[in-house]
Order: sequence, then C-alpha cells, then structure tokens
Amino acid sequence: MKGDAHSRPPQPETGQPETGQPETGQSESGQSQIGQSEIGPLAPLAPLAPLILDQAFDADSLYALRAAVAAHASQAGLSPARADDLVIAVHELAANAVRHGAGHGRLRVWKSDHALLCEVSDTGAPQAAGDAAAAVQDQPKDQPKHQSKNETDNESKRSAGWPIEPGHGLALVHLIADESSVSSGPSGTLATISFALGLQRAQGGLTRRPLDGCTILAVAGPLDHAVGDQLIDAIESLLAETPDLPLVLDLSGLAGWDSAGLTALIAAQRRVSAVPDARMVLAGLPDQLNQNLRQAGLATEFILADSAAAAAAALNRKPP
Repeated sequence: MKGDAHSRPPQPETGQPETGQPETGQSESGQSQIGQSEIGPLAPLAPLAPLILDQAFDADSLYALRAAVAAHASQAGLSPARADDLVIAVHELAANAVRHGAGHGRLRVWKSDHALLCEVSDTGAPQAAGDAAAAVQDQPKDQPKHQSKNETDNESKRSAGWPIEPGHGLALVHLIADESSVSSGPSGTLATISFALGLQRAQGGLTRRPLDGCTILAVAGPLDHAVGDQLIDAIESLLAETPDLPLVLDLSGLAGWDSAGLTALIAAQRRVSAVPDARMVLAGLPDQLNQNLRQAGLATEFILADSAAAAAAALNRKPP
C-alpha cells in the first residue's frame, strides 16, 4: 500500500498552461507516454510509463470519470481498498477543478512497473462564483461521506489554486495517496498523485503487552479496515478497564495503510483524547505516513516518539 522511491509521480514545473478545453486521446503512435503536461514539462521517468487513461471531464461527467478510474485501477492490480482510495482521490481533485477552477479539466493516468501515476490538470481562468455554485449542485449520490461536500462559504473564493481544508479535498488526497503534489500558476493547477503497485498483503494485526506501567498496542502488517476495527475495539476495552490509560501505539511494524485504516487511527486518537486522564503516543511512525498527516493538517493531533521505549518514558515523565 505504501509507495517507494520508484513510485514517485511526475513532478511538474509551474509554467504557463495552454488555455481551452483539454483534448482526449493518445499520441499518433497510439502509445502515449509521459511528456509535456498542460501546466508545464514533467520530469522524465526511466523507463517512460505508458499512458493508460486520458479523459477530459466537467461537472456532468464526474460519474463517468470515477467509473473509468475504478476499472483501470482494478485492471492495474490495486487492491479493492486502494482502488477505492484512488477513485476518491481523483474525484476530489476533479471536483476541485470544477468548483475552484475553470469548471473542467483533464485526467491522465500512467502505469509504471511500480505505481499508477495520475495527473489532474485544470486549465483556464477560474469560473464565476455563480457558475461554480451551479456546477456543484448535482454532486454524485454514491460519494462517500468523508469526501468533498458543498461549502457555500467557499463558493465565492476563487483563485488559481485549490483550497486545502481538513477532511476532504486536497487534505484527503494528501492523506490517502502514496505521494502527491500540486502546482498552481496564473492559468491553472496541476495535481499529481501516485499509488504503489505490486505490494503483497502482509499478515498481521494487533498485539498487546505491558511496558514500564504503560500498555503497548503494536500494529503489524497493513493498517486496513479489519485492523482498524480491531484497534478501535481494543482501545474501547482498554479505556473501560483503565480510564487513565497510558497507551503506546507502536507502528514500527506497519506495512502499509489505506483510508479506512487512517480513519481508524484518527478516531482512536480522538477517542483517547476525549477521556481526561488517558494519553496516547504513536511510536515508530513511518516517515511517509508522517508526511501524509502533515500535508493533511492532522499531524498536530498526535504525540510522536521514535520507539515504544521512548514513548513509555514520555508517558511516565511527570509534568514540570
């Protein structure tokens, strides 16, 4: 689930985009490859990855866009959970282009040996507030609850860039994509994301042990829907036993995550924080997950430590 050094998406250079409605299609050879973006030149990949999807979109075609992404994600080998995450991420980026950009855009997806690489480009001047408000009235009914919602206070805020607000939009994309970047210029915005391929699902779950008066919950393998449910159940049980729970969540054995697992992680922290004398420290948080939480504006919700021992020491340290 987690990306690696070879799954880095093409990094755009901000420049002057071409204006007008994006075209849909491949190169004359029929095998389009990563090259020139709508906003600026892309950094080359070695080897160049074949283009598997090139589709224009507007407010009326977001459903068709999601269906196309879901089909290509499944065919490329993403797990069902990560395929759903990719559909969510692409929808959020496309919806931003419709709401806060020119009202239309273009999705391109490449498949390398290691990842699906996606770019969503929004070219042209931002549309008027009234047009944008009308464009978002018919939002998809199959959209998950944690996806973008209509925010009337934002519909009058138009700029070349897209807003970042916790819980949806770019914040959600930064959280669930393996890697992501956004570049904005005077004439539009280019967002790139990557989702790793070829990672085998590790076996694992939760283990519990005591350490220096603290409880250690260690996650091994992927933090997905099943393990997330186990985590929430375990924390509820521990809080019932010990309301002033000193808890270390050891993530040093984490082998990947998806949006359901991250939702459980955030819910676990908020559940512990709701009990006045309970405390939780995350130990061994992977750098990529730490970066995703920072980009999503969620890092401040957690206390971090390098190891379970350091976390237990921090929990046992008396306040000055």
